[in-house]
Amino acid sequence: MLPHRILRGRYILPIIAVMALSIPQSNAQDALTLDQAYSVVLSQNPMIQSYQAQYDGAEGNRVQQSLLPNPEASFEVENFAGNDGRKGIDGAELTLGIAQKIEIAGKRSNRERVASFQKEQVKQEAIASIQSVLAQTNEAFANIAIASEKLKYAQNRLRVGEKMHKVVKVRVNAAKAPKIQHTKVDIEQAAAKLEKRKAEKDLSLAKTVLANLMGVPSINQDIQADVSNLPEIPSYDAIASALEKTPMATMSQLSILKQEAALNLERSNAVADPTFGVGVRRFNEDDGTAFLASVSVPLNFFDRNQGNIASARANVKAAQSQDQSLRLNLNKQAIEIWQAMDNARQEALDYQKNILPSARKALDQAEYGYGRGAFSFLDLLDAQRTLFDVQESYLEALNVFYKNKSQIDMLSGNYTPYTASLFTEKE
Repeated sequence: MLPHRILRGRYILPIIAVMALSIPQSNAQDALTLDQAYSVVLSQNPMIQSYQAQYDGAEGNRVQQSLLPNPEASFEVENFAGNDGRKGIDGAELTLGIAQKIEIAGKRSNRERVASFQKEQVKQEAIASIQSVLAQTNEAFANIAIASEKLKYAQNRLRVGEKMHKVVKVRVNAAKAPKIQHTKVDIEQAAAKLEKRKAEKDLSLAKTVLANLMGVPSINQDIQADVSNLPEIPSYDAIASALEKTPMATMSQLSILKQEAALNLERSNAVADPTFGVGVRRFNEDDGTAFLASVSVPLNFFDRNQGNIASARANVKAAQSQDQSLRLNLNKQAIEIWQAMDNARQEALDYQKNILPSARKALDQAEYGYGRGAFSFLDLLDAQRTLFDVQESYLEALNVFYKNKSQIDMLSGNYTPYTASLFTEKE
């Protein structure tokens, strides 16, 4: 059962996850998981809290549109302060009345229906935005893991540089290699140190991005993620089927329904509403009393709401066209993301299975051969740089894969369990 429900406009705070984030790294027992990150994002991200407030505002508007018009009370004094027998208030007539407009032709129900669709649109827009934040969280989480791998590669590059430095030093001291090779290997070692510092900064930046999404000052924990274990990609047919259930598609359908309800409302507004009144009249002249009743109906000779009806009819057509455009764009984006993800996965697997092992083997062979004088210094440098380039390309393939995976997860509805029960009605 998911821990994130909003009750009375507020999120239940996932205390365990928040407490875990506050533990210093030296005392942390468990690494931060992606689900824990989601929990904190849902409870503490300020934008998500603003979406709840917008939903509450839309509910308030729905309630307002469902209310009946207020009755009108009136009090009249006639035939006073005149001349002769009507001086003062002796001949005055006092009338106390109440009038009520009666809305007909379904005005109130149509008005409430428009507001209800508007409320659901706000809800779906909020869910779409929240799922987008979860996708960003997913991507940021993967970026930390990739940055950690990059730091490991940089540390290994520095160790390789130090090893090469010793090997070259031995050959130079033995007069088996010119001194310029010692200088070149010093340059490679310095470049490795720079790469390590850059990798450390990239990791720190990646953690800052995730911390901002989670609404916390910083992340002192390691994360629990294995980016080298690439998950399977769902079929495009499955994604295309799931597109119909995305919040964006639902919101587009609601837009059509809302505009159709607005058209019905404008049509009902063209029907005049009668106003009924009752009252009692006091005659001071003879201390008599009488009741009165009235009814009034506007005459729609000129304004029959024809302009608003035409505008609402055009809005329906516009919403239908926008819905078609959205579906085409969603399909286009889905296939582009799916293809990019599939290509990146195949590329990353090729690096894992073939290219990276071959590059490592080539460097080992070059180091061994150079130490025995079988390979030149240029061969050694070329093997080393090839490995570093291959590692960088592999990490880039992982980055592309997980960036697109976060979007595919959103289009496939993988974030729906986190948002399905996010909004609740007021009690």
